[in-house]
Amino acid sequence: MGLYDRDYGRDDETTPWDQQRRTQVPKSMTIILVVVTVVIFFADMLSMQQVAPGVRASRFVEWFGCWKDTLISPWKWYQFISYGFLHDQNNIFHIAFNMFGLFVFGRPVEDRLGRWEFLRFYLVSMLAGGIVGCLTYWVMGVPNGVVIGASGSVIAVTILFACFYPHVNILLMMVFPVKAWIVAVIFVVSNLLGSLTMLSGNAAGGGTAFTVHVAGAAFALLYFFQGWNLKWLDFSGRGDELKRSMRRTKLKIHDPDAKLRREEDDVDRILAKIHESGEGSLTRSERKTLERHSRRQRENRNRGNRP
Repeated sequence: MGLYDRDYGRDDETTPWDQQRRTQVPKSMTIILVVVTVVIFFADMLSMQQVAPGVRASRFVEWFGCWKDTLISPWKWYQFISYGFLHDQNNIFHIAFNMFGLFVFGRPVEDRLGRWEFLRFYLVSMLAGGIVGCLTYWVMGVPNGVVIGASGSVIAVTILFACFYPHVNILLMMVFPVKAWIVAVIFVVSNLLGSLTMLSGNAAGGGTAFTVHVAGAAFALLYFFQGWNLKWLDFSGRGDELKRSMRRTKLKIHDPDAKLRREEDDVDRILAKIHESGEGSLTRSERKTLERHSRRQRENRNRGNRP
């Protein structure tokens, strides 16, 4: 089945955003991600430190940015995710464009995937972008390169939106109506060209974002065309299952009737074995089971004979 043969690839009188409004999900994960990212941006702004006259630097980038050495420092691998919630404090458009794109394209994609699968998709695309960004710095030989920003994940969400809704019109530059699949092609081609230019050594600083964007786009395309599902990364269900198992175990341990029933079944089996093979065929464990059962029977009789 081709991309445009799918049901969601056909023209419809409604848009994905209209459908999303009709099936509004409480506590939208997209909104939560936008709010968390904006809050971190302002927290980072308040924590800026003076490093030289008229020059301030971010403590958050130092702690949570994805640095070149993150790749070879396992204790810092959390930075492959944390970098995506940081943005350039000297360029308000960095966070503005990313959060606008996430808000616009994230909601209909979340509506298709479900809030938790959408969160997994967003974070895994962020992980892929961080790793590729670090590898790019190693290839280019940049000594202290750092990756920050959600652009790789936002590109991934945008590309996945175009896969789900290829014929929906998007206002390019807020003016020109263009099909979503065309916007996706423009994004992919432009970032591929930017990556090649950068890796050839002809790009100015900051070009590493191109490869991060390509990583996000590649992950989205693989996710869609390979029919991936990241539910296996959901450990909450396994945790609930473990808790239920522990509760069942506790109930069994504190259920004397069940314990007695199991012991009586064991005794019946042992007596049948004695009848067939003789007492000499019993194991030490089986003898202890008989002794324990006999002792309990005597205790019960003694209690019954008390005045």
